[in-house]
Amino acid sequence: MSQVYKVDAQASAADIAIAVEAAVAAVKDGGLVVIPTDTSYAVICDAFSSGAITKLRMAKKHNSDIALPVAAGSIETIRGVANFSVIANDIATALWPGPLTVLTVAQDSLSWNIGQDGSALAVRVPHHELAQAVLSGIGPSVMTGAQHFGNPAVQNVEQAQAALSDSVDVYLDGGPLSARISTVIDATTDHVRMIRNGEISLAQLREVMPAVIDATAS
Repeated sequence: MSQVYKVDAQASAADIAIAVEAAVAAVKDGGLVVIPTDTSYAVICDAFSSGAITKLRMAKKHNSDIALPVAAGSIETIRGVANFSVIANDIATALWPGPLTVLTVAQDSLSWNIGQDGSALAVRVPHHELAQAVLSGIGPSVMTGAQHFGNPAVQNVEQAQAALSDSVDVYLDGGPLSARISTVIDATTDHVRMIRNGEISLAQLREVMPAVIDATAS
C-alpha cells in the first residue's frame, strides 16, 4: 500500500525531512515516487533500474519505445549523463533550475533502458526545493508526468493517485499546483531550436543565446 506524506506549507521541517528520506529510500529500493515539481506532479524512479523503469511504464500505460526524460537536483549531476554542447551547457547553466527541458545526447558509456538507442535525451533540473532535495538524494532519475500517457498533467496528488494508485510506493503531497509546462529546446545540433512554448519565453532564451530558432512558429 502506498504511503502519503504531507509536504505543503503547513508541514514542519522535521516532517518534510522524514518525507524526503522515505522518498529517496523508496526509489533506491527500486520503487516509484510521486513528487511535486515547478510545473506539475511527476513520478520518478532510478534511471539505472530496469525493473523500476518497467514498473513506471506499466503504471503510466506507456509505450516502451518512447524515450523517458531524466531529471536531477543539479546541473553537475546532469552533466554526468548528458553530452552537452557548449551552447546547451550555456543555456542550462543560465536557466536551471527552472521549467526548461533540454534535448541533448546521452553519454556513450551509459547502460540503461530509458528509450530507443540514438534518441535524444531530455534532461531537466526543476526549480522546486522539495523536488531538488529528493533528486539530490538519488542521482539521475527518470521524471515524467504522474498521469497515464497521453493524459493532461496532474496538479494535485489526488489526481496522481487516481491514475497510478498503489503502483507508486510514496506520494509527496505538496498541495495544489498551478498549471504550468516546461519550455522544451532541442540542443542536439549546433542550431538550438525551441520546440515547445512554456514558462520560459523565447525572449528569455535569446537573452542567453540570441540565435535560438523558434521552431514552434512553423
